[in-house]
Amino acid sequence: MQPSEYDVVVLGSGGAGLVTALTAASRGRSVAVFEKSMLLGGTTAISGGGIWIPNNHVMQASGFEDQEPDGLTYLVRLTLGEIGVDLLHDFLKTGPEMLRFLERHSDLRFFSVNRPDYHPGWPGARTGRSVEPLPFEPTMDEKLFQMLRYSHLRQPVTSIEARKGLAPEIIADRQQRRVRAQGAGLVAGLVQACAKLGVHFYVNEAATGLSFSGDRCDGVVTVSGSTSARLGVVLATGGFEWNPSLVSAYLPGFSSAPTTPPGNEGDGLRLALQAGAAVANMTEAWWTAAYQIPGDVLDGKALTRNMVRELALPGSIMVNRKGQRFVNEASSYNDLGMAFNAFDPGSFSYPNRPAWLIFDDAFKRRYPVASIPPQQSAPDWMISAGSIAELAEKLRMSVEGLSATIDRFNGYALQGHDPDLGRGDDVHGLYYGDPGHLPNPCLGTIGVGPVYAVEILPGNNGTKGGLKTTSRGEVFRQNGSLIAGLFACGNVAASIFGKGYPGHGGSLGPILTAAYKVGVEIGANPTP
Repeated sequence: MQPSEYDVVVLGSGGAGLVTALTAASRGRSVAVFEKSMLLGGTTAISGGGIWIPNNHVMQASGFEDQEPDGLTYLVRLTLGEIGVDLLHDFLKTGPEMLRFLERHSDLRFFSVNRPDYHPGWPGARTGRSVEPLPFEPTMDEKLFQMLRYSHLRQPVTSIEARKGLAPEIIADRQQRRVRAQGAGLVAGLVQACAKLGVHFYVNEAATGLSFSGDRCDGVVTVSGSTSARLGVVLATGGFEWNPSLVSAYLPGFSSAPTTPPGNEGDGLRLALQAGAAVANMTEAWWTAAYQIPGDVLDGKALTRNMVRELALPGSIMVNRKGQRFVNEASSYNDLGMAFNAFDPGSFSYPNRPAWLIFDDAFKRRYPVASIPPQQSAPDWMISAGSIAELAEKLRMSVEGLSATIDRFNGYALQGHDPDLGRGDDVHGLYYGDPGHLPNPCLGTIGVGPVYAVEILPGNNGTKGGLKTTSRGEVFRQNGSLIAGLFACGNVAASIFGKGYPGHGGSLGPILTAAYKVGVEIGANPTP
């Protein structure tokens, strides 16, 4: 076999591309993975690595109860009836199978995260559906190891260890052994498993076109030449959040700062559109609250970071340009992020842009804020003032508006209940709070000064819209037929969750499940 001929060619090396490659290779298929950047792992590698799968064997082994019908009830509510029940049912059937496959065919092992779904009060919601990889110590070839992407913002600890704190000597030992955790651990385990099965990896190889034999996609064209794919081409190239023209076309007015690697420019989407592919869910993204530190870059572009826990801890609020709160700060990052997209026809504007995290010195000395540890002085980009009035003037907002908001919130904090927005009223919000703070772990007063503000950006963890596919990842044409030989999974494909985000790992859960289905489908096809 020539190096330019494979059974399966995968474009993109995030979680979706790697799971598809591993699944197809486990069925004896020759597989090549092409990655446009110099590093393997995509968005998955810098993520928390959580995987949301209802009724899976890991949660069952940990004593968490669940049933498939409960998962369906929850997802039907989450997707507002806009997603076919057959797609949701297929995910619920296949997700647990995918997890068992990963543990059989790789050295990855998972644990169940003891945290609730993001809408714990809804029918069918459960705790424990999110799993995460245990810390992973790679044993792969050194050259391959150096090709792995990982987040410099995350230590080699699980989300639970990060929350509770881990002894510095344990962290140092893991760093010395080059242990990877969370999303980086998931990617390391998948790459190592793929390599053992003979999957070929090519980096710095952007795809420039698809090749066809009649109506069938039978290969790709990259910067280095052509490669044939006898059984199928899999698009797993991520979203389009870094492509200004696509964002302008599909997310008008919703522009937001991506937290993902800058390589997500919609390459696979553009290639498939040229072939007549259909799209769906194009006005959605995995929304989040975010912030930027001046001078921080990732792959040469401004680095945007998620902001989550600071918004829910007692002693902070988020306000818009009028100095008003506008969303439950302890709600899930996806739901909270959607609040930035609210449009006010009266002012003909987006009133919640810009937004600010407001907190006092006691809060800053108690908790890390925007990556700044408590013992570190406030940096220049963190706006500070001696009083609420002075802070409002610096932010060019109404002094009366901000003062009234803080006075109102302080009263709620003393009572332990937020009747306006319900912050700290459910177990999801309390998960992010401070359990040692009473009467409500999410509600604390804001003092008179010094006080601080950090600008909160409307951010996204990738786009949610993309190619319309079958449950097996086959790509639809705009006329409803299928493009033979072309498959898609990951953020290049339309999410089956519509606007919703079910829980920790709610993006990777369906993405990896779909990727597994693609690998199974291609692996079962007879060789031409």
